[in-house]
Amino acid sequence: MNAETIFAPVHKELELFEEQFTHLLQSDIPLADQVIRYIAKHKGKRLRPVLVFLSGKLHGEITPKTMSASIVVELLHTATLVHDDVVDDSDLRRGSPTVNSLWNNKVSVLVGDLLFSRTLTTMLDLQDLEALAILSEAAKLVTEGELLQIERDHDFDMDESIYFDLISKKTAALFRVSCELGALSIKNDMESRKRMRELGHNLGIAFQIKDDLLDYVGNQKKIGKPTGNDIRENKVTLPLIYALAKASAADKKAILDILDQDDISDEQIARVVDFVKKLGGVDYSIAVARNYAEKAQQVLDFYPDSEIKTTLKNLVDFAVNRES
Repeated sequence: MNAETIFAPVHKELELFEEQFTHLLQSDIPLADQVIRYIAKHKGKRLRPVLVFLSGKLHGEITPKTMSASIVVELLHTATLVHDDVVDDSDLRRGSPTVNSLWNNKVSVLVGDLLFSRTLTTMLDLQDLEALAILSEAAKLVTEGELLQIERDHDFDMDESIYFDLISKKTAALFRVSCELGALSIKNDMESRKRMRELGHNLGIAFQIKDDLLDYVGNQKKIGKPTGNDIRENKVTLPLIYALAKASAADKKAILDILDQDDISDEQIARVVDFVKKLGGVDYSIAVARNYAEKAQQVLDFYPDSEIKTTLKNLVDFAVNRES
């Protein structure tokens, strides 16, 4: 099952979202408008707006506040991606050149700032102090996650607790806020909000682990970026953390000697990937991702059967079984 099929129950909401999101991104400054139109054209899966809509529909009928929440979350997400590509010096995003590779880092940072400012403006449309607090906390966590990633760059002694702290902030924070805001846009019920936070957290963790796994087992054409990219950038993710912990001292040193290089060859990347697979890093990470997905599914068991509940369950399955 692909994303388009899964998202069918919120197709109308997504169409309206695209109209409003595109309109909101327009700028009177030609350069900014050019860059932002490029970003809008190369959109992602829109998972976060979808989560806002589905979480909202799980609790009632969609409201204008639900639409505003979806736009705010996607603006925040888009702004962080633009800045993230600068930090990582990435050349590709979803198979297309990044803003910083087509223009430069200065333009990327300023456009990211512009998107953040649009986020703040749109937040006011929610007219809800609790929603503002939720979004502000998410923005803080995402930034902390970026800083933690920079701090842990080349840290091959990083353990699982730090890894989970990082992805909880960098990825799961926006999944949590998407699900919670969806429920809050319908009714301010603390139990519902708590369940949606739990759903978003577990789904976000599972999604990021799968993303990290694709670097070792993915197809470059399908995922839109070179496989082994995390290895090239010396990023330490769960499959590698597990394999290094299980390796002998000699094997660990040999792999670390490769990872510590500035320019890693394709042959060396293949060697690292083979090492991680043989030491069980891939299998272990798949099991952990599925465990978090199961926790997300259990949250949904509280709700009566419905098309929206089934859609959310399918979305959880998609998160851990996707190929891109």
